[in-house]
Amino acid sequence: MGRDRMPDSTANGPGVVEQSARQLDAIDRSIIDTLRNDGRIAMIDLAERVGISRGNAYLRLDRLRRDGIISGFTAVIDPRRLGLGVAAYVNLKVEQVALLAGDSDFVVLVRAPDIHALRDLVLDRLGTVAGVNSTFTTLILDEQRR
Repeated sequence: MGRDRMPDSTANGPGVVEQSARQLDAIDRSIIDTLRNDGRIAMIDLAERVGISRGNAYLRLDRLRRDGIISGFTAVIDPRRLGLGVAAYVNLKVEQVALLAGDSDFVVLVRAPDIHALRDLVLDRLGTVAGVNSTFTTLILDEQRR
């Protein structure tokens, strides 16, 4: 077993091995913050922005990926521009679910083009699924994107 790995039988069950958190320095954190804002930044620009050489930026990024701190890159989509202008959290109470904490069994983020489509989605689709006892919807008024 490597020095960064230790068994954790309480959180994940017996025999499950979980990697401990790596200590990050200010440059690692700056790389992560920069990539969160612009995952397509050129390596030379990333290096310049965080104040290190391009070679060092490559090495640090490779280490952050290898250690699983950065697990991938993705496109951030604006749902409104896709025609999904209404969003809500729908809390579902269902019949047979175990290991519960809180009032709901599931919380589902849903998006719809308008309030009428949201109503249909919640009442006609989610509310009629076998095993769903009740729904409670919270409308999202504004979302902050990072």
